[in-house]
Amino acid sequence: MWFLRLICRFIFRVFVPTKVFYPERMPESGACVVASNHETMLDMFMIGYRIRRKVKWLAKQSLFKFKPFGWLLKKCGAFPVKRDNRDVAAVTHCLELLHEGEAIGIFPQGTRSKGRGLSLTPKTGFLRMAVLSGAPVVPVAIWGKIRLFGKVYVKFGEPIPAEQLIDPEKAEDKAAQHEAAEAYMRRVYAMMEVTEADKASLKKKKRSKK
Repeated sequence: MWFLRLICRFIFRVFVPTKVFYPERMPESGACVVASNHETMLDMFMIGYRIRRKVKWLAKQSLFKFKPFGWLLKKCGAFPVKRDNRDVAAVTHCLELLHEGEAIGIFPQGTRSKGRGLSLTPKTGFLRMAVLSGAPVVPVAIWGKIRLFGKVYVKFGEPIPAEQLIDPEKAEDKAAQHEAAEAYMRRVYAMMEVTEADKASLKKKKRSKK
């Protein structure tokens, strides 16, 4: 795993310059659900390479068909999910991992946004997993020019208890689930700006490393 982190650090410093804000907000242990907007196939790598623990990502089954890439995904902790049907086995596996104290990663938009952003209807599985396991949700926002030599930003938010995202009494209500999922994604997109506080946090880290 360490060599993959080194490769990612090289790529995200040289070829796709990426600034990561507040990776320390990611819990170092215990169950949590990492839920981010979905821009490119690099998302899980940009989120994972600066944090200390491995996130077990849900990835669509077709990505594993090309064996070298499938191998890489598995090394990074990803496992296949049938996107078009309700994959009960995958959901059960996620809940088992959460009950074991693992971190699960999921993209509520279900597919790459390709500039459509909030027009995509988010799926509600991440909320159900958080409610059923009692795990907090860690919001992550990714934005910028995600291309060769483009500038990319990744920002971690503070973990959010599930009960702050959806009323536990309405957790089984489909309309309430969709409303809460859409509100969550609006929250993620609202994080997409580099504030003076963000810049100051990076400068402080650079000084502490000297």
